[in-house]
Amino acid sequence: MPSWYPLTRQERVNVVASVKSFSARFREEKPADPVPIPPEPPATPEGIARGQQLYKKLECWKCHGQEGRGDGPSASTLTDSKDRPIVPYDFTTGERFKCGQSNQDLYRIFMTGLDGTPMPSYLETVTPDQAWDLVHFLRTLQVSPEKQMSLRELVSLRRHVKEKVNQ
Repeated sequence: MPSWYPLTRQERVNVVASVKSFSARFREEKPADPVPIPPEPPATPEGIARGQQLYKKLECWKCHGQEGRGDGPSASTLTDSKDRPIVPYDFTTGERFKCGQSNQDLYRIFMTGLDGTPMPSYLETVTPDQAWDLVHFLRTLQVSPEKQMSLRELVSLRRHVKEKVNQ
């Protein structure tokens, strides 16, 4: 998929309109109301703890793993809507989500789910405050840039030591 940054906003709107013309659904079906995203409250230790409990209660760990690495017991059995294997998101990477990268994007994913994937919607089962607690908990699983640098340095050091030993 190419980057869309070189296109102006109007050119992107035109591309979307063109793609929508490929399916009658866009002409025949009325879009659902957008899911409201309330303002994000500040992250607190108590909210993060509640988010961790919700992660367990909703059984997110079955797909994403106890530490959010995408290695839960169900991970190897997951398929998309076309029955192709699909890998659960690894929250420790800090990389872009399937549908964005901000806390608001993560909130929206919880509330709407991801069509075509096993990720369900929690709109009917999770309150907005709970969803924000879950967002804040998942952010604690990410490896910080400082830790990523330390890991890279460690890997480099190991490689260097290995090369010296093999000489």
